[in-house]
Amino acid sequence: MSEEKLLVIKSPSAVKTVRELILWEYAKLIARGAKFEGNYRFIMSRFQKLKCGEIQWSDIMRDDRKTIERGKSSCIYCNCKENLSWDHLIPLHKGGPNIISNQVVACRSCNSSKGDKDIFEWYAGRHEDIPALVKSKYLKLVYDFHEAMGTLDLADINADGSLDVMDLGAAFRVPFPKKGLS
Repeated sequence: MSEEKLLVIKSPSAVKTVRELILWEYAKLIARGAKFEGNYRFIMSRFQKLKCGEIQWSDIMRDDRKTIERGKSSCIYCNCKENLSWDHLIPLHKGGPNIISNQVVACRSCNSSKGDKDIFEWYAGRHEDIPALVKSKYLKLVYDFHEAMGTLDLADINADGSLDVMDLGAAFRVPFPKKGLS
């Protein structure tokens, strides 16, 4: 079986750390919600405001409420209405907490397909297709992981030569102290 090559878009030069990368990805989510998806100036503006604390990202409780309101009506990934289960965004065996903030409803097919992959890994080359709720929850969780590991202000954690979304999941590839996440 050949190894799949992932298409990963490099972050802009203004993004230098994992913390900034998370904020950049969240700024892109804000732009998507405001119908300014792909508008670099709008995204950069939101990124700068997030970075300096002028605006804050929504509380994880808001995302949890959305998850509960959605209920078990359909798979968040493909909208299938059958064989639904809970998917852990960060798998338990990689240190993901067993809390609602780390879960979304997924059909068994999507859940099995994702397996223990990072959300950006699973959506290889289609990162803009990640459902907003999934990406929002994931970014908040990954921020907490990197904060607990002391890696928020590092760059290129996976040592592939660039800082990109694949560095976010690098937090789950090493032994991780679960400080403050259970």
